Amino acid sequence: MRFERLEILNFASYYGEHAISLNCTDDKPAIIFLGGTGYGKTSLFDAINWALYGEDYENELPKRRRGRNILDYVNEVALQEAERDGKYVEMSCTLYFKHDDIPYYITQSLAAKPVRTSDNTLTATQTDRITTLYEIDGAGNHRKKPYNTIFLDEILPSNVKDYFLFDGDRIYNLTKPDSSEEVREAIYRVVDLELLQNAQAHLEQVAAEYRRMAKNEAKGRLGDIEEKYDAEHKQLTQLKADIQTSRTEKQSIESQLNAIEAKLQNLPDTSKLQGRRDELTKELQRTQNEINQLTSVLREKASIAGLSFAAHAAQMLVEELDTKRKRGEIPKAVSQTLLKDLLKMKKCICGTTFEEGDPAYITLTNRLQAEQNKSNQQTLLDLRIDLGKASVEIEQSSIQLKESEIKRNELLDLQKELRKAIEQVDAELEKLPKEDVAQLTREARKRREASNSIEGKIQRMLERAEACERRIKEFEKQREKLGKQQAKVAALQLRETFASQAAQEIDKIYDIFAEQSRQSVEALTLQEFKHFVRSSSAYTVALNNNYELVVLDSNGNRALQRLSMGQSQCLSLAFITAISRVSEKNPPLAIDMPFGRLDQSVHKDVSARLPELTNQLLLFLIPEIEWNDVTRDNLKHKASHIYWLDFDETSRKTEIREL
Repeated sequence: MRFERLEILNFASYYGEHAISLNCTDDKPAIIFLGGTGYGKTSLFDAINWALYGEDYENELPKRRRGRNILDYVNEVALQEAERDGKYVEMSCTLYFKHDDIPYYITQSLAAKPVRTSDNTLTATQTDRITTLYEIDGAGNHRKKPYNTIFLDEILPSNVKDYFLFDGDRIYNLTKPDSSEEVREAIYRVVDLELLQNAQAHLEQVAAEYRRMAKNEAKGRLGDIEEKYDAEHKQLTQLKADIQTSRTEKQSIESQLNAIEAKLQNLPDTSKLQGRRDELTKELQRTQNEINQLTSVLREKASIAGLSFAAHAAQMLVEELDTKRKRGEIPKAVSQTLLKDLLKMKKCICGTTFEEGDPAYITLTNRLQAEQNKSNQQTLLDLRIDLGKASVEIEQSSIQLKESEIKRNELLDLQKELRKAIEQVDAELEKLPKEDVAQLTREARKRREASNSIEGKIQRMLERAEACERRIKEFEKQREKLGKQQAKVAALQLRETFASQAAQEIDKIYDIFAEQSRQSVEALTLQEFKHFVRSSSAYTVALNNNYELVVLDSNGNRALQRLSMGQSQCLSLAFITAISRVSEKNPPLAIDMPFGRLDQSVHKDVSARLPELTNQLLLFLIPEIEWNDVTRDNLKHKASHIYWLDFDETSRKTEIREL
């Protein structure tokens, strides 16, 4: 998708008609709007959003623009003239764009009449509202198309517009400690995971319907089995929903916990203690990982060392085999080789020659046959070797088992000490004189306890779900066997099986795709963050399994709260450009005040990088502050259009001039 032109009529401070070219080339992808605060930059940004999303965007305006609604955008001069002339005023925005090389345009238009309130304030009251969408075919004909979410979702889904059409204030929120849910939603929507989830849900509904039909058709014992089978599936579905709800709840609690810990870390009286607590927590996690690894080793070695009761018998058997070998009862395999060589040379080891049929030839042949018939000899030799190895391995495993058990006990003791040390730090934090510190510490403790409680609940539900799945498998065997006797039920069972299996496969694909997307976004976010902020080389950016943007310093400590506002905004920009690249949608990138919070030292890197990340870049900048010598040098030669917005305080109108 690429924007081509914006036409506005009586919108905000833009009196009358204005047409703005948004055409750009691959080597000059930027369109830049320059204007002071209140000069109409954000209004143009809103005009593009309104043109695309109409009533959906109108519903968002009160939250985005401090209580404003779409009627507040009716130009005040046009409204005054309408009152004077006794007419209605029209406000509209039309956006021309191309999608898959096909030109379209969308128009949002409303008519309003001027109304005086009791306090003599002039306001607009809507009288009409129209939305139209047209396609321009190859012959230049304008063909009206239905304006609906199906079309919009194809070109630029409404649920992802916040990540491509955004303002500086909006993206700053993505780096807050409690924003993991918003970050997860961004990835979930932009890479179309929603489609997979919807497909899975649909197939599960189809399978449930076939189960219901099979249950109603089944007779006798099969009917009882189908009843139980359906009940188990319903229970499993509910358990999965409850598990997901609990995981979401835990994520929310952990996000709150991270936010509280970040506040504590920034308080002077708590920074040292909180830093100590972070170190202890990391050490506790490392200890737990070691315990988990040792536990796996213990299980492996215990299974071998557990054979020690047979070690003595094995050794006795080895000794017995050695005795037999020494007596010649288990000749070496070389004897067969020697006999074959003698027969081939037709010459005895004593030097006597012979021919086939001679007594010596017949004797050697019979001896070779006898050796070959002793099939158990090599097996016994192999057994002797294996028994020897087994004895050694049992002995070594017993030693390693003891050593690992000692190490594990040491780690368990260390784990107890670390937990006790963390509790002591928490107690010291609660004793600090500042009430807010103590309160924050108590709140953090409550959330840790709540998180642990929810995790325990999740584990119990997972165990119940596993038991439920085992029962379902048993019922599947019974219903398949009994279903052969009732053809109609068997057909329904087959359809239910296919639908269930398809849903399970999509679920697997979803998990794989979600994890791959998370990893890709994580890698690209780090890459772009380092492009944007050269001073970030000491930082590592991660997107953890809870979809929380995490910044770690060179010592592995959380550093998100230590980032400046500019660095935080760069991190958000890095994240948004990362999901754009992962999604492969390549939509226009429109940013209102992208450099507002950035240090002058960062302007250079960000302004140089942004045009490289998209085929079309719309920037709404404040002169001198955002459009300075540095950004001008980087962006001027990358811009197809640079517009100057000039607002006249007297006439209350904004004029657009191309530089």
